[in-house]
Amino acid sequence: MDSVARLIAETYRWQRRLGARVFATPHCCVVADAAHQDVWDANHADNVTAKTEAEIQAVFAAMDRRLGHTPWRVVHSDCLTSDKFLARLALDDVEERFVAIQMALEGDVADRGAPVELRPVMTDGDRDALLRLVMANHPERRDIDGFDFPPEFSAAMVETYRAKGDAYHFHLTIEGGVPIAYGGYAAAPNGVGMIEDLFTLPSARRRGVITGVIATFVDRLRASGCRPIVIVALANERPKHLYARLGFRPVTLARTWTRKLPD
Repeated sequence: MDSVARLIAETYRWQRRLGARVFATPHCCVVADAAHQDVWDANHADNVTAKTEAEIQAVFAAMDRRLGHTPWRVVHSDCLTSDKFLARLALDDVEERFVAIQMALEGDVADRGAPVELRPVMTDGDRDALLRLVMANHPERRDIDGFDFPPEFSAAMVETYRAKGDAYHFHLTIEGGVPIAYGGYAAAPNGVGMIEDLFTLPSARRRGVITGVIATFVDRLRASGCRPIVIVALANERPKHLYARLGFRPVTLARTWTRKLPD
């Protein structure tokens, strides 16, 4: 197993658990947040080690026991998840929703983009601005993924961002006093830096804004001692080419598997 891939898997597990309850079981961890029942990152199983039929059934039972507040059964898999468990998910028609390319930067970014003004999300006004941007992002997700995100889901997402606390640094990008983009970064306990949740309004794209945000986040993570720095790109989206151009190299794949229980 590539040591960087293992570090990346550990980093994303840590990030998803921020602000939620974590229940360790012999064959998985279940992450639960009853206040935000439709947010997959806040209600899921990961760190699945199950391989035998009995172990796999124990994982499903643990999810039913801890996730009774949500109709969703979600598994986040990564390079440490056994093929036997993944094969069982596929056999049971659990839907593979997203394939994410986990990418790592070891050196410097190849392009610093445009100078950007970043403002940390700290006040209620900042969170309102973040919500407006998230609500602008979600219609694009519908076009790509086929999901229709209502406003209350967008609000729940912003609340889960807030619940991650001081470990996860969300920022707005300001232009002419107006928020035009957002993103977050975090330094994981294992020494890996991560950049996540990037979005720019369509009117502000192709001007180097998000490249400038990434370069600034890289600087801050390097200053805190992080190496490598990781970012995720969905396999069916164009940002993966931007990240590669900046020097992020593909390391491994992660997937999100979902099933919605019948009403």
